[in-house]
Amino acid sequence: MRVGLKAKEVLAIMGLTFLVVAATSLAHFAQLTRIAVQSGVAQADLVSRQLYAQSQRALAAAPRGDPWEVLQRDRELRSLLVSSVDYAPDILYVLLADPEGRVRLHSERGKEGGMPDRKRDLQELLSLNPLDRYAVLYAPSQTYEASLPLRLNDRPFGSIRIGISTILLRRELTASLQRGLALAGVALAVAWLVAIALANLVLKPLRGISREIGRLRQVAPEARGGLEQGDEFKALASELELLGQQFQSDRLKILSEKAHLQQVVDQLEDALIFFGRQRQLLFLNKAAEDVLGVSLAAVAGRAVQDLLEPGHPLAPLLERGLREGGLRNATVALPLDGTRKEFMVSAFRLGESPEPMGTMVLLKDLDSIRTLQSLVSYSAKLTALGRLTSGVAHEVKNPLNAMMIHVELLKEKLAEPSEGVRESLNIIGTEIRRLDRVLQGFLKFVRPQELALGPVDLATLVQDAVAFLRPEWEGVGVRFALTVSPDLPIITADHELLRQVLLNILLNACQAMPKGGAVRIAVDREGAERLRLTVTDEGVGIAPADLERIFTLYYTTKTEGSGIGLSLVYRIVQMHDGSIQVSSVPGHGTTVVIRLPIG
Repeated sequence: MRVGLKAKEVLAIMGLTFLVVAATSLAHFAQLTRIAVQSGVAQADLVSRQLYAQSQRALAAAPRGDPWEVLQRDRELRSLLVSSVDYAPDILYVLLADPEGRVRLHSERGKEGGMPDRKRDLQELLSLNPLDRYAVLYAPSQTYEASLPLRLNDRPFGSIRIGISTILLRRELTASLQRGLALAGVALAVAWLVAIALANLVLKPLRGISREIGRLRQVAPEARGGLEQGDEFKALASELELLGQQFQSDRLKILSEKAHLQQVVDQLEDALIFFGRQRQLLFLNKAAEDVLGVSLAAVAGRAVQDLLEPGHPLAPLLERGLREGGLRNATVALPLDGTRKEFMVSAFRLGESPEPMGTMVLLKDLDSIRTLQSLVSYSAKLTALGRLTSGVAHEVKNPLNAMMIHVELLKEKLAEPSEGVRESLNIIGTEIRRLDRVLQGFLKFVRPQELALGPVDLATLVQDAVAFLRPEWEGVGVRFALTVSPDLPIITADHELLRQVLLNILLNACQAMPKGGAVRIAVDREGAERLRLTVTDEGVGIAPADLERIFTLYYTTKTEGSGIGLSLVYRIVQMHDGSIQVSSVPGHGTTVVIRLPIG
């Protein structure tokens, strides 16, 4: 069964009213329970003080007699005991007890001389929370006591105990609860009348609001579905939900496009500045903030004359560009990073006249342009030089091969050459082969190389290189000690080129120890962005004069070295955006540290 809008509103208002009335009634009733207990405490306190005062007067009138006999014979005290119970609505009994707890005077004489059970203190009811206090008051009858100590000659003499029954305390609470329920019934009746009146007032504009929201979404009324009469709230909620979804989608799309645009323009090396129709600053990219020395948050919305300090060399160009709506390739020198750099300034009007959206100002760093042009020219020259040297090397290699072939033919044709001829032929062959190795290394060095990047486990690569060299060098007394830190990340590198680097470094370390020794290899992490490979040997070391030249092409201290190995190592490490560092103490060994980026 479908419930109409008016019925829904009436039920909602009545339900809300019921909740409010119930909450206030419960709060009021909780307060009443506290007031009832406080009233009982106050009555008990008043009666106990009256009894205390009368007992002190009786004892003062007969100081030499037995105190309890004096009190038992005192008629006024006995009358006060009885009248306290008769006239105090919450008091059940009143008694005076000696220090042992025996009843000496009681509002009911038949109970004198006994040892009554000790009841719970009335103050405990005040410390309970409202729900627990309500549960105690409406539980089966319980008796609580309020007590006041008696003193004689400043010494404990007994106590006055007043019993309060929960039945007596809850009588007034029940009457108040009945009055509260009657008031709640009246409030619900009034709420029902108010709900009907409000429903008539609200119902009429709801359909108009729904139609306006549909028009805002540009949806025809017939396209929104066949909602029946009485579904006004449902229709309005549906329209609002669809409108909210459309707004959220548009907002996310705008934020995404804005973030993407911000990222793109911040990555530009050129400085971009946007001004609005009123020549107020709208946007700066990161490069423009660096050039102007300001942040977008600090200057957004400011006029062009307030953007720069008076006398700033860029100010007249900006003023001219905004006034004329355009500026082409004007140059200006601006301070940046402690130096003065030249910029090319251009201004472009955004949008068509007569109402352009604003003006964009572009600043290009002329030094960067010149540097780029110089690098392009230098790269072209290096490429041409590489092709030339590669061609020359090939042209030299071919005659060398022919010379080597003819040397071997001469050896075969000379049946019994003299010792001098044989020695000369051997020297010629050796030198041809050495020159061929030099040419091969040179071609490898000048030939352009492309990195075949992929995931590389540096620790595994080092272990494989050590395993490859160990059988050959352990026989001559070389020991390998490998230390690898746990949980090292994978790096992105060219596996084969890094293997070539490792084998070259380890081979040099082994060759530096002709009498044997230890090669210590350590792989660990240096900071959050780099891995560190350390190779230490116990060899002959490198002289300080030679240490500065070890990466120079063709420089070597070995009798049969080509001087290309360490140059290739240096080049490969640089190609991986890494660094290599060598330290050595002659006679004590050499340490090579290679650092490679993670990622």
